[in-house]
Amino acid sequence: MRELTFLTIGQAPRRDLSEPIEAQLPPGVRVRHVGVLDGLTRPGIEERFGPVEGGGTLLSRLADGGTVTLDAEAVGAALQGCVDRAEGEGADVIVLLCTGEFSGLRTRRARLIEPDALVTGYVATVLRGSRIGVVVPLAEQVAAAREKWQPVGPQPAFATASPYACDHTALRAAARTHLAAGAQALMLDCMGYGTRHRQALRDAGIAVPVLTPGAVVGAALGPLLV
Repeated sequence: MRELTFLTIGQAPRRDLSEPIEAQLPPGVRVRHVGVLDGLTRPGIEERFGPVEGGGTLLSRLADGGTVTLDAEAVGAALQGCVDRAEGEGADVIVLLCTGEFSGLRTRRARLIEPDALVTGYVATVLRGSRIGVVVPLAEQVAAAREKWQPVGPQPAFATASPYACDHTALRAAARTHLAAGAQALMLDCMGYGTRHRQALRDAGIAVPVLTPGAVVGAALGPLLV
């Protein structure tokens, strides 16, 4: 039986992130969940992973449903230990449930799926030449996102809307801003965006393609697990 570990930058399990991927998996795959922040209280998280002025930031959710803003560098430093632990516990494939860029992650045997590279490559291929509107959770993430998406031309536009908001008002507003500027497709660039976010945009009458990382990862993952 093939073993798949979902690795979140928050606290596991994050089934809201993994379910769109699991829905596309072949039968017989054993699934486990690991989180960078597992076992930590909020004060402990803030001490070890709190955002640093001028540093990159990430947004995630805790087991109690609350959200937390994290320092990207501190999370990146902790991820390798989580990857090693997952591999040591038998994972054949490890899926990182974050679209942030973490250079230098490695495995000995297991395959490591990093949505950052997978999603940008997919968009650059299937939407080549299209004008893309990118939505990220935090304003502080726009500069890094701009650099990340720079190879995808024409240069995408950016807007922000938290995937963990109580309603989808900000997301709809971000999407309409992109459409008014001529966007031909929308990329919701965070694993926290999922089926409900796409449906909220459809219900608002937005008909352009709306891509979410989970859907892209799920479509690509199956052949590695059969």
